[in-house]
Amino acid sequence: MHPVRWQVLTELFDRAETLTATQAAELTGLSPSAMSYHLNQLARAGYIERDDSGDGRERPWRARGSGLEISGQPDEAMGRAMMQNILTEVTRLLSAGPPMSPDGTPWPSSYTHTQLRLTKDRGKELHRRIHEVIDEFDEDTEGPEHEIFWIQGVHPAE
Repeated sequence: MHPVRWQVLTELFDRAETLTATQAAELTGLSPSAMSYHLNQLARAGYIERDDSGDGRERPWRARGSGLEISGQPDEAMGRAMMQNILTEVTRLLSAGPPMSPDGTPWPSSYTHTQLRLTKDRGKELHRRIHEVIDEFDEDTEGPEHEIFWIQGVHPAE
């Protein structure tokens, strides 16, 4: 995925707000017309959509859903770009350090690394069930707002 598109996608998903082509262009250093092209490509792929909150002149875009999932069999260059984008996001999240509780103490952080060896069918089942749980918690509007992230990947067993 083009780095500019990834930057706009993560901005739309992270902020959960809208961006116009002009605003997205300011973020990325592109012209508004070049950014419009990228936004239309993201819309064709189903990642973003028009928002109705515009005043007629402004045409804002919003993320579709609350998370980003890219699946399929990317070619080598696309796979490398996807992994680089994920690495950038994880680096950003980890460099922020653990959030602070209201009393000033660090919020307990938890990092888990688990590697499973599954058949293709069992892997699909795990993926489906994890996303059911994520969807359930995505509806939770109470409690403190902390960034909880989940990264899942698949590669052939050695």
